[in-house]
Amino acid sequence: MVLLGADSTYPTLLSRGQTALKAEDYPAAQMLLEKAVALRPDDAESHYLLGRAYGQDKKYQFAAQQFRETLKLSPGHTQALIDLGTIEETMGRLDEAEARYRQALRAGPNPRAQRGLASLLTKQGRREDAVKALREALAAAPADTETRYQLGLALMQEDDCAGAVPEFRAVIQKETAHLGSLFNLGNCLNRTGHPQEAEVILERFRKESQEASEHVDRRRRAYFLNLEADRRLEAKDAAGAVASLRQAMELAPEDAGTHALMGQALEAGGDVPGALAAYRRASELDPTDTMTLVEVGRLLGRSGRFADAVPYLKKAAQIDPFMPEPHLFLAAAYQQLGRSMEAQQEQALYRRLAAKH
Repeated sequence: MVLLGADSTYPTLLSRGQTALKAEDYPAAQMLLEKAVALRPDDAESHYLLGRAYGQDKKYQFAAQQFRETLKLSPGHTQALIDLGTIEETMGRLDEAEARYRQALRAGPNPRAQRGLASLLTKQGRREDAVKALREALAAAPADTETRYQLGLALMQEDDCAGAVPEFRAVIQKETAHLGSLFNLGNCLNRTGHPQEAEVILERFRKESQEASEHVDRRRRAYFLNLEADRRLEAKDAAGAVASLRQAMELAPEDAGTHALMGQALEAGGDVPGALAAYRRASELDPTDTMTLVEVGRLLGRSGRFADAVPYLKKAAQIDPFMPEPHLFLAAAYQQLGRSMEAQQEQALYRRLAAKH
């Protein structure tokens, strides 16, 4: 996906790497994110994402190395601490894992860190402490369904299915297709003498499992259609790219990356209003994607709507303070709006950030 022009290699690689990671195409994610790290070795987020790509592919030593690099650059990066703790736990280094989880928790309540700590306590045979940790996590974040599910599992492992059942039910009430809760609720209902309800729940589990499998298959097919569209764009076949992306949208209509790529394909074919609409839809589906926000701002500016462009570009700059591109287009927008001092400030900021990368 080529966005923002030739000087945007890093954000393009990062975006494509994240897309590959979501699609579970780990070799592609690793290749893209390795290139991103090589371009911006001082950027903590690229190291973190590369660590995730290695970790999901069970390359734990490489993943740990990237998480440690992330922490050198950003010592308070809680997700890197938690992921590194998870790897230490997987490798049997329980003391190191506990230290990582507790370090993450020093920054404040964190359901992921507390769940990791509870998992560790269970492995150490400290099941009562694990249940206590999960209850504390749930008290701090009562809406966190994954913590509630883990509490249900911990109670179930303690042979307390009577205590686990309400937790599983509460999860299903919020997430009707939560497969783990459906399966374990069915098992607990069988254990507590409710076989008829258990069969109903387990039938729901089988149905939802099938639907989840089909959903994953649709998303993977959409991902490969996106790759095909990307290849067609590189071959200057914008119409062919649009055709592939329309098929992808039928399979995964809520995929932000597909809409963003459609924006690129439509712009390449000369349909600027259509491209702007596609990028805007992508930004609605993923409001934190800085590249999409910048593309919306850029096209609004290209359409002469400079005042409308500014909020998108400012939001992108707030999300990623080290990304040069929002400041480049902000400078242009402010210049057109007659706000020359702000334009100069943004231009200077763009040059400073671009020089670092």
